[in-house]
Amino acid sequence: MTAELSPVIEEPAAGSRILLVDDNTDNLRVLRESLQGLGCSILVAKSGISALTIVKRAHPDLILLDITMPGMDGYEVCRRLKEDEATRHIPVLLLTGLADAEDEARGLDLGAMDYITKPIRPGLVRARVCNHLELKRYQNHLGEMVKTRTQELPLTQTFVTNWMMPPLSCSTFQRHCTTSARWR
Repeated sequence: MTAELSPVIEEPAAGSRILLVDDNTDNLRVLRESLQGLGCSILVAKSGISALTIVKRAHPDLILLDITMPGMDGYEVCRRLKEDEATRHIPVLLLTGLADAEDEARGLDLGAMDYITKPIRPGLVRARVCNHLELKRYQNHLGEMVKTRTQELPLTQTFVTNWMMPPLSCSTFQRHCTTSARWR
């Protein structure tokens, strides 16, 4: 039973697809280097529009998204991802040089899972990516368990209906309690 509730995760990022979205090539390089050795596939987008296109095509497991980009900014990309039933489950980690509490609150209110300020600290980015991928795997595992249990429910209901005794009425239960009390 424990194995059913706790999927074995040796390396949370192994086999995952991570989308990096930033208009700055240097930031993309640092992010890519930060995630090296995790065993994940790295996808790259340099604009909000291309990020949305890649998400539809590649279905990443996690998105690292810069907020300040020309054209469509990261807030708008996050809003669109979270409004879409097909993409709302993807964890979005916002990357930004904006360090105000209001900016952070806005991103989290839009559905981002985390907010990482620049300059990029590779160890922090790596740890947060691994943590969020592990949480996503647990969430996916629990979703599969719910789906399986839901499919098993009609079988259980049939068993209970056909093989279990009908419940006692209140009067039968009271008679049983009264009779049992006399024998004590």
